[in-house]
Amino acid sequence: MSALSIVLAIVGAVALAFLALALIAPFETLSWWAGWGKDRPAPDAPIELAETEKVIRRPAGRYYIVYLSGVGRLTGDVRPEKEEAFLDRLQAQLPNAIIVRDVFPFSVTNNPLTGKSRALAGVWRWIDGLQQKKVRAWLYNFIQFRNLTQVAVSADPRYGRVYSYGIAREILRALLRHGYSLDRPLPVILMCISGGGQVSVGAAPHLLEMLGRPVVVISIGGVLTDDPGILSVQHLYHLSGSRDNIQHVGKWLFPGRWPIFKRSAWNRAARKGKITIIDVGPMKHMGWGDYFSRSARLKSGESHADRTIAVITDVVRGLQGVA
Repeated sequence: MSALSIVLAIVGAVALAFLALALIAPFETLSWWAGWGKDRPAPDAPIELAETEKVIRRPAGRYYIVYLSGVGRLTGDVRPEKEEAFLDRLQAQLPNAIIVRDVFPFSVTNNPLTGKSRALAGVWRWIDGLQQKKVRAWLYNFIQFRNLTQVAVSADPRYGRVYSYGIAREILRALLRHGYSLDRPLPVILMCISGGGQVSVGAAPHLLEMLGRPVVVISIGGVLTDDPGILSVQHLYHLSGSRDNIQHVGKWLFPGRWPIFKRSAWNRAARKGKITIIDVGPMKHMGWGDYFSRSARLKSGESHADRTIAVITDVVRGLQGVA
């Protein structure tokens, strides 16, 4: 077999793998909605903690921040050190906040990619455990693409409402794990990055019904589509880096984001003053120079992470009834 044939075979195999991930993307959502799988909470079951779950005791807070990560994550509770340090520093700046970090926004049942019931769990664990950094980084494209397909499911008018309902249930379950009380519902902020932006907006109307109050969304370079859930958000604050082109994917691909469609949910929300875009400087979507970078610095000498934390802190402290 010639070298060209080998290359073509590899390219073909990779293309088929990506195609397979795209084709099966809605299956998890639809199978959950159909009630398949004994280890999954039924869509119509009461939203409550399982017997094996324990309420995480935390100091009393005045509001909750639920963090929804980007598409590069395998689970909801394991993050790179840079991301974890960012959340720790934000917590120090907002002592009245309870930051919830254990929601995986790319599974309708909060099941991590490495979960026991997943057929490909071993593959994802193998990729994550590779010692060769370059090979691991390349194979991580499959993880990112798989999670990106779930963002597409969330934005799809055929499946999106079901997906968003399931995510809202898991957000509420996470809030309950962290001591949230529906008898005294405190303000909830969804803080998201990348694909977590669409997921947050999609879940907003369901959370409004479940909590009895609207949520605030703080998007850190989030990918935002024309999801009608934007009308249920109390307010959307979008932190925009000038070197972040990925954040604009929703604006390019979804006609409801285009100014000419004035009756779209996005444009109606904008006219109602529900959307605030905040320029945070020349930040990238990911990698060195992104919103969480501690070594990349602005002209003022402030690190990207410091700037992002300062903007979020100012937003939260300016919210009435929160800080």
